[in-house]
Amino acid sequence: SKAQRMFAAVPLLSAAQQASEGLVWLTLDDPGHATLHRIAVRLFLTFAVVVWPSWLPLSLLLAEREPGRRRPLALLSAWGLGVSIYAASLLARWQPAVHVVGHRLGYQYSVPSGEILHVIGYVVPTLVPLFVSTERLARTIGIALAGSLVGTWVIQRQALTSVWCFFAAILIGLILFAVSRERVPAAA
Repeated sequence: SKAQRMFAAVPLLSAAQQASEGLVWLTLDDPGHATLHRIAVRLFLTFAVVVWPSWLPLSLLLAEREPGRRRPLALLSAWGLGVSIYAASLLARWQPAVHVVGHRLGYQYSVPSGEILHVIGYVVPTLVPLFVSTERLARTIGIALAGSLVGTWVIQRQALTSVWCFFAAILIGLILFAVSRERVPAAA
């Protein structure tokens, strides 16, 4: 439906984000592609820390049919917008860096406050809306994303951004299933 288009676009945006990380890998140790590498790193991080905190809650707000759920989703959207603006300002001021951690990528960009506060500030608008929304499979996606975040934090904390985004990309495939199962009302 028209109200679900932004939510339905999440898998497409996630694919673009994963493609940008593919470019990061391909240009990682190639001085001849240093400019492309910097662009790919910024693009990946723009999706990861700027787009998702505002896109996800707003897309669920627009798709929400239950009036009682719209207000909390609007508040989470506002929170997400604040997180996105903050993250965009960090990316604009400092050159992010990436390095290989084991067989994964570890991204570094300046986070002046404590790391845990940054993660909590990010997680609230990216995960909580999935538990507030009445969209099909939203809660299931939320539980799976929360589990993957905890697992990533415990096992691959140095590569948290990359690894959690990878799990999210796989789990976001559930959105395709959820949206494809929705029935568009017939025109009157």
